Amino acid sequence: MLDRILNPAPTIYKWDRFWVGFVPGLLGPVVCILFFYFLKYTNNSFTEYLFMVRSPVVLSPILSLGVIVNLFIFFPFIWSNHYNAARGVIGATFIYAIPIVVTKFMV
Repeated sequence: MLDRILNPAPTIYKWDRFWVGFVPGLLGPVVCILFFYFLKYTNNSFTEYLFMVRSPVVLSPILSLGVIVNLFIFFPFIWSNHYNAARGVIGATFIYAIPIVVTKFMV
């Protein structure tokens, strides 16, 4: 399974690689959370914002909001038949899903 992810079947598309979707899938939610800070909490310092976000009550919704950005990354890959890159976006989304579920239901 891991060999198939790291060495996918050859395609005619140059950018149809797992890491091409994985990297934007990891960075997209971070950019969204930073955008949310600049949009709503600019009167607070960034360190105050980070301390506020560390609370489990706030962390799960803010991460969930950030992961929605991955939809805007995922669908263009699907529409352009870059399925391995879309698979990378899904992998990054699952990495974000673990802390969301833990903070939502376990804490």
